[in-house]
Amino acid sequence: MVDLRALVGPVALACALAASPAPAAAQDRFNTRVGRVTNGLYLRNSTVIRLNPLGLFDDLRVGYRHRIFDRPANPILLRNTYWGVAGSLAASPGFVRGGAAVEFAPLAMLNFSAAFERVQWFGTFNFVQSYASANEGFSDAAIRERARVDPASAEAAGGWMLTLQGIVQAKVGDLAIRNTTRGVWNSLSLRQDRPVFYDSFYDVMSPDGGWVVTDDLDLIYQNTEMGFNVGARFTAVVPLYEQRSWGQDGIALPGAGADNGPTLRVGPLVSYTFREGRHSFFNAPTVFVLAQWWLTHRYRTGGCDECIPQGLPMIVVGFAFRGDS
Repeated sequence: MVDLRALVGPVALACALAASPAPAAAQDRFNTRVGRVTNGLYLRNSTVIRLNPLGLFDDLRVGYRHRIFDRPANPILLRNTYWGVAGSLAASPGFVRGGAAVEFAPLAMLNFSAAFERVQWFGTFNFVQSYASANEGFSDAAIRERARVDPASAEAAGGWMLTLQGIVQAKVGDLAIRNTTRGVWNSLSLRQDRPVFYDSFYDVMSPDGGWVVTDDLDLIYQNTEMGFNVGARFTAVVPLYEQRSWGQDGIALPGAGADNGPTLRVGPLVSYTFREGRHSFFNAPTVFVLAQWWLTHRYRTGGCDECIPQGLPMIVVGFAFRGDS
């Protein structure tokens, strides 16, 4: 549901909040093709503004999709099974990444995808910053001060990113549940071959040449006739550090790297989907709001001078749409 795959990631959130196939009573709002996979070109786009941490992202995927089965009479297993290939592009004021993606949905309740992308950080807005050890501080205040003292600490670094994603979903009546798990691997050309960097997209100290695992669990009530969806999301982000991530420290220190992960947050989400057109590349325009309170985070649950109070949630406001031929 933000990849904006991850947040929001950009696409994943939009798909989870989008309206499901409409019952007869709601077909004046949503035509019978809503939620039906068609053979041919498709696109998904999400634009997101985020606070705590601050971010502005747009995520676009355009490609070709082909049905495997077309069995709307058997929605539990065989509705919307397909494979697809696409180009991906994500951009923000701090970075841009683009590449290719493949997607496979063998059952209506399962979806698997992989994306391999080239990433370029611009060196703007104090990013990207690399570190000699995952024990070093990466609070918002520390990042600003580091860039003030040493403007060159904000690196214009490039590299590669691999994202593997699996989705399990189900629906009973108007209640839907969806779990999205991702493994994200980054390899950047960091200064002095440093082992870690602050990834502002996932808000973690990320191992360079290593993995970050994320999981979003969504429980959603869908009112298709009114176009509203209301629910809750639980998110976990786990950086998987290797020995080299700790540099000369050698280990995760208490009160420092030992507190880097996992980060946990939970909170409500609300969306409204407007009427969808037929055979359109601007279908199901959706506005959504997500607010999640931090349960664990080294710098976002209070407890230190540079920490943000735990009462301040991460807030995401976004707009998404999808389309097909």
